[in-house]
Amino acid sequence: MTYIEMIQHFEHQAQKKNLEEHAIKWLFFYSDFFVGYEHLNDTVDENIYQKFAQMVDLYLEKNIPPQYILHKTYFYGYEFYVDENVFIPRNETEQLVEETIYRIDDFFNTPITIGDICCGSGAIGITLKKEIQDAEVYLCDISLKAMDIVNKNAQSLGVVVHRLVGNMIQPLLDQKLTFDVIVCNPPYIKNHEKLESIVVDHEPNIALFGGEDGLDFYRILFEYFDVLMKKRGFMALEFGYDQKAALEKLLKEKLPQYRYEFLKDYANLDRMLFIYKD
Repeated sequence: MTYIEMIQHFEHQAQKKNLEEHAIKWLFFYSDFFVGYEHLNDTVDENIYQKFAQMVDLYLEKNIPPQYILHKTYFYGYEFYVDENVFIPRNETEQLVEETIYRIDDFFNTPITIGDICCGSGAIGITLKKEIQDAEVYLCDISLKAMDIVNKNAQSLGVVVHRLVGNMIQPLLDQKLTFDVIVCNPPYIKNHEKLESIVVDHEPNIALFGGEDGLDFYRILFEYFDVLMKKRGFMALEFGYDQKAALEKLLKEKLPQYRYEFLKDYANLDRMLFIYKD
């Protein structure tokens, strides 16, 4: 059996279980089993086959996400450590970071202070620090274990960031911190919404569910918008594809004086909200 045939064999197993086939390639190409494209038609050693099969079984039999199996994911070109204590960063969030960087370039010509609220693995805040090196970046999450992972990722990527542990924005309020830019990808799934087992059974539920309508965290952010923001800046938020109307209604109730902008992601779904204080 060649490496290609081995991959195809396990892809077929995933297909029979109605699981994502691409996860098999992800496990192979991002693991120590990858031998280089020029060797994919080489014969697989039996020992290597058995070890790869054991790893793949964690996905096929226990439905563990590949990122948790390898303890890594890739975000904005950077490698981040992840485990079941933090939400796995999604591709859509990379666009939120990209659009945030564009606006920082337009808005500011001096060093700024950035807050990443509900930071999880730290993918957003650490990426912003990598891309905007003179920014002062604070990352905040309720989970002590998430903060340990933030520290691990900051060290591996060679950045210095401030880490705060506490419920939502409370640590920021306690220290009377204000920001030029706040970025947040909060839990926004409705409490009653059904999710795939690979998500709800393995990713931390505290990072998924945001109340009966999924908007609990946005209400808090809007209520404390003026307290958290400096005189000039913006807040960048990710939200569910079906929440634009409800969020816009909430905005008009809570922050009628401020300009805002909704953006679509690359799949043409409403996913990003920018609120400007200028």
